[in-house]
Amino acid sequence: MDLRFDLDLNQKQELVMTPKLKLAIKLLQYSYQELENYLEEELKRNPLLEKESSNGDYFQNHKNYSDYDYSNDRNSDNNYENFVTYKINLTEYLESQLYQVCEDHELKIARYIIGNLDDRGYLRTTVSEIGHHFKVEESEVEKVLKKVQQLDPVGVGARNIREALLVKLGNLGDDENTEIAKNIVTNFLDELASGKIKEIIKKIKKDKEQVLKAINLIKELEPYPAAGFAAKENTGFIVPDVIVRKVEGKFVVEMNSSLTPSLKINPYYYKMLQDVGGESREYLEKNYKSALWLIRSIEQRRITIYRIAMAITNRQQEFLEKGIKYLKPLTMEELADTLGIHESTVSRATTSKYIQTPQGIYELKFFFSGGVNGVSTTSIKAYLKEYIDKEGAKNPLSDKKLARILKDEIGVNISRRTVAKYRKQMGIPSSRKRKK
Repeated sequence: MDLRFDLDLNQKQELVMTPKLKLAIKLLQYSYQELENYLEEELKRNPLLEKESSNGDYFQNHKNYSDYDYSNDRNSDNNYENFVTYKINLTEYLESQLYQVCEDHELKIARYIIGNLDDRGYLRTTVSEIGHHFKVEESEVEKVLKKVQQLDPVGVGARNIREALLVKLGNLGDDENTEIAKNIVTNFLDELASGKIKEIIKKIKKDKEQVLKAINLIKELEPYPAAGFAAKENTGFIVPDVIVRKVEGKFVVEMNSSLTPSLKINPYYYKMLQDVGGESREYLEKNYKSALWLIRSIEQRRITIYRIAMAITNRQQEFLEKGIKYLKPLTMEELADTLGIHESTVSRATTSKYIQTPQGIYELKFFFSGGVNGVSTTSIKAYLKEYIDKEGAKNPLSDKKLARILKDEIGVNISRRTVAKYRKQMGIPSSRKRKK
């Protein structure tokens, strides 16, 4: 049976979707949880359908996804790769790591710290309050806090941007470039936020090139430890459908195969289908065709998601290397044209699907945005947020000044009104309201 979904034409030559195509579209749009629920019902209903054992194969002449050409979706022999969007919250994710770094008597304090993080990963209480709560010295709390800050994501539990950046820099080693960066973050963060680069170079008394290199290193760091964790309705950390890894200098895309079972035709009932006749044969044959179509529709769903993830990975190499500020503009229409599929297919395949990258976990739809001068809207917002986070509390940056900084630093020319629109979309108040 051809994996390409069938279309019928009625007598008026109007395009009509067959039941098979409707099923394929429905499966494509499902999140993992919705798909799992649907498959459980089908497994109960259809005797020809059963779960594949972890060591089993359905297609004998299969190919691994790593060999699949994402520009060609007409090959239907690809091996099943399972995927999952199993969700645990950030608290659980952090607590699962505690036993690797904490002594038994430190666990209560560590859990308390984790329970008092905000959605950015910053600590919402003070060391003094934690010490008072557990009736221990502040030095003991500081010791546990430093251990928490070394968990993944690194820097979680920091009390401010400066501390978060210093923790991250501390994990990069102690070469001269990193040491200069630590000096800048410790002593000249306000100057850096204000763009006073010449003043920093003068005060540090280091070679200009060295200082600029250190500044670039700082700018590449994510100041919010929990940023990049995909969250939807506070469900927290998400194990993704797709994983992007760097292997021997190249980014490799693979489907997450950790939990979901594959499906196969039940051999007992398939043999029975060959031996019986009449109504029994008709019943078994109907369910056999239904099971086979479901298996292959799921296969097509996975291929489609894989191709989209591959295309995004090829487009966003700089983002994968350096972070959100390097995200390039990309629309669903552009990606659909690249893959030779309909824009609605891209929309369905990226709804409630997640991808793990070296920069964090994101919904696939995250990568679609417009842009200005080759810089994505998402990237522009990230720059604005960074500038505002690092501004002086007594002299916050106005929208007009933010627009000028964007033009000077990254070559993006947008109006003050556009800056204000982006700022409001991020829930950031005006400079007047930010002034302390």
